[in-house]
Amino acid sequence: MAYFRKRQGKKGTRWQAVIRKGGRRSQVATFRTKGEAEEWANEIELAISKGKYLPSHEAKRRTVLDLLERYKETEIPKKRDQVNPIRYADFWIKQLGDLKLHELMRAAIVEVRDELAKERAPATVNRYLALLSHACTIAEREWEWMDSNPLRKVSRLQEANGRVRYLSDDERDRLLKAAKASTHPHLYAIVLLALTSGARRGEILGLHWKDVDLKATRAILHDTKNRERRTLTLVPQVVNELRKLKGVRRIDTDLIFTHPATGKPNPFYFDNAWREARAKAKLEDFRFHDLRHSCASYLAMNGATTAEIAAVLGHKTLAMVKRYSHLSDEHVRGIVERTALKVLGDGND
Repeated sequence: MAYFRKRQGKKGTRWQAVIRKGGRRSQVATFRTKGEAEEWANEIELAISKGKYLPSHEAKRRTVLDLLERYKETEIPKKRDQVNPIRYADFWIKQLGDLKLHELMRAAIVEVRDELAKERAPATVNRYLALLSHACTIAEREWEWMDSNPLRKVSRLQEANGRVRYLSDDERDRLLKAAKASTHPHLYAIVLLALTSGARRGEILGLHWKDVDLKATRAILHDTKNRERRTLTLVPQVVNELRKLKGVRRIDTDLIFTHPATGKPNPFYFDNAWREARAKAKLEDFRFHDLRHSCASYLAMNGATTAEIAAVLGHKTLAMVKRYSHLSDEHVRGIVERTALKVLGDGND
């Protein structure tokens, strides 16, 4: 049978589950809530009743921090986009890093998932879950650190189709003003680059100086989402900002956007500055990825064809770009209506 003890520690209230059944020695695990403790106890007792072995030595000895630090060292370097996976791993370390692997239960993951969903889009939340799931699968199948992957029972969020949120002229002005006033030395350049080139967050944060030609006003993306090389056009405002950054760049790294103190990528440092600027600009229901939508929307409203927008964004098919076609249609209709009003009057003769 299991019993539960409420504990007070440096990290606040914790619930400890203690199991002793069938003459086996006690199994003890600590959780943030009593519900998580009860779920763990139920699963362990069910496993015992079915004759399954209790958590392995490694699962009781290793933590989520151990798991993700090894994953960052051995698995993330194999990925084309390394910035986002590092960010996802660091997020889980911050949230659940102190848990032993046998304490990593579905309830704890779902709680973090639901909190993350308040700030992030469903597709982004699912990417966070996918990384943790892959790490647990590797730990189970290859490292023998875990007996099973708890994320197999965690539902992914329903992803919306065709969301288009772009900045109005007033919103754009407020955001650029807030980004320029930010204490983050790179935020203004990053926002400008996303807004004018349509580049993704990971693509921008992964840019190297060797891939940027300020004289030719272009930057080359080698590792993109669709695995095809893409060229970004750098508008004069972006070129000016990059010239300023190049004048004070670090010599120990070729990355453009790094933490000023360490010279290393630091997604949390950027994310915090982005959220502050977004709040200061009073933007609602707006994510960083929506800067890419804004770029595409501006192109559509200024007469760019679907194929041209696809080329700028790096889409392989036109299907993803068709969501912006109605903006082009509305823009053309507006021109026709304004012209007719000027030439023919308001039609009330």
